[in-house]
Amino acid sequence: MRVTIRILQAVAFIAVVGALIGFASFAGRVSSLDQPQGDLSADAIVVLTGDSGRLRAGGELLRSGSAPRLLISGVHSSVSNADILDQASLDQATLDCCVTLDRQAHDTVGNARETARWARSNSYNRLIIVTSDYHLPRSLLEMKRAMPNVELIAYPVHTSPPWETPATARLWTQEYAKFATVWLGSALLDDGENA
Repeated sequence: MRVTIRILQAVAFIAVVGALIGFASFAGRVSSLDQPQGDLSADAIVVLTGDSGRLRAGGELLRSGSAPRLLISGVHSSVSNADILDQASLDQATLDCCVTLDRQAHDTVGNARETARWARSNSYNRLIIVTSDYHLPRSLLEMKRAMPNVELIAYPVHTSPPWETPATARLWTQEYAKFATVWLGSALLDDGENA
């Protein structure tokens, strides 16, 4: 009995240490993400709604000519077009001609599915993916799974690092847990397909 308890304690200790090392690696990697430099061009821009700053960044990319079209994925039903115009700093003419609002997606998996459907229907092969830095690793995993043949350009919107406040530490920890789950699932699926 004592041997079993010691084995369980050792396994729990290793799991906790592994999770801490994994989180530290995740936080370090995410904190060092940079936005692409130079002339950035793609078939379209995709903004995943959520934190402030994402819509502004997507609007700037559209206005700068980085791509002719913008998909805003995961727009809540309570968000009006006026809200979008204000947050993205766009005018009504640009919204009408060049912006698609996806109100179907409710999570990151939904964002990936709706983006894949939109990209397929428009024959897009190169997309700029705009989301918060901490959300980017998981978003890219889901997007690659949904669109394996589409080139994805990561465009992180910088947020406060997890060591600044308890709220950001909690947010990043939750995102790390989701990322680790998706990454592990993807690794197991790839191994199963290659077996």
